[in-house]
Amino acid sequence: MARAPRIGTVLRHMGRWQDPYHLVLSLTWLQFFGVLVLAFVLVNLVFGTLYWVFPDSVANARPGAYMDRFFFSVETLATVGYGVMAPATLAGHIVASVEILTGMVGIALTTGLVFARFSRPTARILFSRRAVIRDFDGRRVLMLRMANERRNRIVEATATLTLVRSEISIDGEAIVGLHDLPLSRDRNPVFTLTWTLIHVIGDTSPLHGLDHARLTADRSRLVVSVTGHDETVAATVFTGNEYGAADVVFGGRFADILHMTPEGDRVVDMTRFHEIDEGLSS
Repeated sequence: MARAPRIGTVLRHMGRWQDPYHLVLSLTWLQFFGVLVLAFVLVNLVFGTLYWVFPDSVANARPGAYMDRFFFSVETLATVGYGVMAPATLAGHIVASVEILTGMVGIALTTGLVFARFSRPTARILFSRRAVIRDFDGRRVLMLRMANERRNRIVEATATLTLVRSEISIDGEAIVGLHDLPLSRDRNPVFTLTWTLIHVIGDTSPLHGLDHARLTADRSRLVVSVTGHDETVAATVFTGNEYGAADVVFGGRFADILHMTPEGDRVVDMTRFHEIDEGLSS
């Protein structure tokens, strides 16, 4: 028997369709232009069909040629008009008028969406693909690292790390537990190169005594968020990342990527950013 989708998943997908503006802004650029092309083709298919349904509604269109009506719709929607084909009947003029209005509104909406996407401040922060739990400076710690891909300055950057896992309340109810994981340094005055977040797994840490099997059984996730002020765009930027139980390496160590040149400059070797030296004591 197929397992029913979780309620949270259903609500999340329903919410996306109920807020189309936010949905469009959350798409990637490739998806965004894909949606535009699909909408453009569908609208022209609809109006092309209307021109085809009404006989002789388009002058100089070949009898029964649907593609002539389709491309006449393309010209009308874009308000181009090459002067070869034109509405020839009252029905043709009515359909063309509705399509011109649709095209004007569509161009205005598309322009606004493109501007909103371009003007939205974003941060390009690279997160390590995996986090590690290891012994460091005589203490058990959780570590993950980030890098500023734009090489600009994000000032007054702050980071938070949260453990999300399935739990059973004292009343026997299944709940989602949220536990803040304090960081050794949760603020970076100038985030330009790399930043390693470290959480000390002490006796009071929610991660104390847990192994990979327990993290997997509890459906544990690590949620990290970073907020700061981007000097280039003079705006606050935000980004985040999640790590599942399978993304946590016990006994690993991040490969060294920061080197000093003979001139005293710091160089970051991004080719080894995600590398982890495994096999250490877990």
